[in-house]
Amino acid sequence: MTTVTVRTGDAMATQKRQELFAQTNSGAISPEQRTKRPLVERHGHEEWKQRIEGDWENHLESLQQYICELLRKNQQLRMALMTANEPERGSGDAINS
Repeated sequence: MTTVTVRTGDAMATQKRQELFAQTNSGAISPEQRTKRPLVERHGHEEWKQRIEGDWENHLESLQQYICELLRKNQQLRMALMTANEPERGSGDAINS
């Protein structure tokens, strides 16, 4: 099963691009609109770039948390194993003495 998430801003940006594409192909775009278009695209690209960077930062933070939890759990298991093995060592030493 695949889940798709669509953000309102993404849908609106796609719609605007489609409108600009349709206007460009029909020849109905004015010179003023031609000069504004690259600015809109650059701004949209910067927003997209910032969103992607934010997503990666969130992923990194999640991974760091998971690693810390694994390290803590590993340490707890090692300590429990060492504690469980200590009586065996003590009785083994007594036999060999």
